[in-house]
Amino acid sequence: MLAREKRKTETDNLKEKRKEEVVAAAIAIFKEKGIDQTKMTDIAEKAEVGVASVYRYFKTKFDLVIAAATWLWQEEISSLYHQFYDVGFDELNGAKQVRAILGIFINIYLEYPEYMSFLEYFDNYIVKEEILAEKLEAYEQSIMDLKTGLFNAIEQGKRDGSIKESIESNSFYITITHALMSLSQKLILRGTILKSGYEVQGEQQLRMLIEMAMGYIIN
Repeated sequence: MLAREKRKTETDNLKEKRKEEVVAAAIAIFKEKGIDQTKMTDIAEKAEVGVASVYRYFKTKFDLVIAAATWLWQEEISSLYHQFYDVGFDELNGAKQVRAILGIFINIYLEYPEYMSFLEYFDNYIVKEEILAEKLEAYEQSIMDLKTGLFNAIEQGKRDGSIKESIESNSFYITITHALMSLSQKLILRGTILKSGYEVQGEQQLRMLIEMAMGYIIN
């Protein structure tokens, strides 16, 4: 490798490292203050760089918010999908695969409550800023592993007879994932307001919701 190419590679690596540090700083501040209340100067201070450097990597706050959401999903949540690639998982019938995939939401609730908190801030920010769906396509593509896994499991279930032929994969995916995410966020962010809420633990509520969904699709 020529000296010039080596220097360019080193420079590019340094830029990428600095960019990741900015994203990490943004995530920390977003979790602490919420997205709306966070300024780019707050992130620059946390990352120990000038605010001009932050804008060099991310032209807008929205770009940085998307980068933070994508990083959290890919680096933390996607690690829960290792079961999709296990030989034993492929040997399960479709219904059991769906139940296992939905069980990931219980793991997220128990092990990554801060991610659920961030998603609440993220959703509110998207609505408040009236971000168009087209601008979220890149982010959506980065988190498609869960959707793909669930779709494949449903189709497997239809083939092996464990899932009803009439189940429409996309409708089921949207409904059950929204329900599980919303319940998890309520349990984490708002706690139990009514006295009667203490009678059923959060994990138990999520498991019950999953069993309701399974009752709907099982053949």
